[in-house]
Amino acid sequence: MKPTHLLLGFTGVLLGRAARIALLGVLAMALGSCGSGGGSSSGTAQMRVVNAIFQGGAATVTVGTGTAATALGFEGLTSYVSVPAGTQEIKVTLAGATSPNIDSTNALTGGANYSYILWGTGSTLGALLVPDGIPTLSTGQFGVRVTNAAFGTAGLDVYLTAPGASLDTASPNISNVLSSTTSGFAALTAGSFQVRFTLHNSKQVIYDAGTLAFASGSSYYFVAYTKGSGTLVNAALLKMDTAGSGSLSNSNNAQFKLIHAAPGTAPINAMVNGVVAFANVPYQGVTSYAAEASGTQTLTVETATSPGAVIASAQPPFSPATDTSVVVTGLPGAQTALLLNDNNVPSTAGSARVRFANVAPNLGAVDVLVNFATKVSALATNAASSYVELAEDTYTINFDLAGTTTAVLTLPSVAVTAGRTYTLYLVGTSGQLAGVLTRDD
Repeated sequence: MKPTHLLLGFTGVLLGRAARIALLGVLAMALGSCGSGGGSSSGTAQMRVVNAIFQGGAATVTVGTGTAATALGFEGLTSYVSVPAGTQEIKVTLAGATSPNIDSTNALTGGANYSYILWGTGSTLGALLVPDGIPTLSTGQFGVRVTNAAFGTAGLDVYLTAPGASLDTASPNISNVLSSTTSGFAALTAGSFQVRFTLHNSKQVIYDAGTLAFASGSSYYFVAYTKGSGTLVNAALLKMDTAGSGSLSNSNNAQFKLIHAAPGTAPINAMVNGVVAFANVPYQGVTSYAAEASGTQTLTVETATSPGAVIASAQPPFSPATDTSVVVTGLPGAQTALLLNDNNVPSTAGSARVRFANVAPNLGAVDVLVNFATKVSALATNAASSYVELAEDTYTINFDLAGTTTAVLTLPSVAVTAGRTYTLYLVGTSGQLAGVLTRDD
């Protein structure tokens, strides 16, 4: 199913703040006349805002003397509001900031409609000003375009197929939507389609909206964004109508991995809703991520030597487009499944992101020292720290009993690579402790 009509899309860039501000201003002025409705530099324009800044908090957006959004939370989206046209200063201020996080000058055409997409992370954020032009459609067609606002994600291929159709021999309707860019419109015959995104030139599905209905004569706009997964994306679905309506179009996909950290326990199997997800995972073993349906699921764990006898269970929520680590810990007869929400977006350039998890039964709280300096204090049993960024290097990491200088485990050569995300698990029992380092991204 190939597109029969394509219009030029908008390309944005995520840069350092000064360069980004200058570039956004130049791009916006160049594109100001591309919105719908002819218009002029006087009067008002219409703007809607999408907050796709992962872990950035609420955002307030002002346009000249007007306000486009006030304290708009992550995954929040507005309908169109009137803002001043002409050359305007657009400011984005995140909650808690004492000055604008983005301050740019943009040209808005009177009578035109725009989508303003906030994306990235709280520490590396950007904005895309996208004119909401309307494609030319033949009778019985609808239009669809995609913005890739997923931080750290490569190009996206977009498939609209009959529900349940295999992608094995299918060609994308929209191909290779690069990060921070917007595709042109594809014009397709109206109807109901399953919408899936894959990595470019791959059949690996990283977003599945399920089946959606697309009306004749209407045009739609997907905004892909990250919720912390290193691979999966979520999306908002905007309509090209006079109100600027839209809503989240949550993915049916999530993924999780399993860590066996229960000393004295035989290899384990994990089932989701009674279906085997992982089998024969040994003590201190770590799986890769496996795809799972989003939404609350029933997870049960048994030993490979006693199938059918559940030793631990949980009901993970598996939020759409997220990564979860499930850690089985505890002594025989008292095992439990610990759920950790993973943040696998790229870390700051030159640094790795590391968190520490204390899953050693009956040890008590520990302090974590990196090159003999305390990085985490009083990390309780069955708890994980916040992520810490470390420059690429090899480190000595000590786990000390909380509030003391008594080291219970020393790891003299822990190497981390810039741009990667890790979890270092403290596993075992007193006198038989070990560190298990996993790369999570």
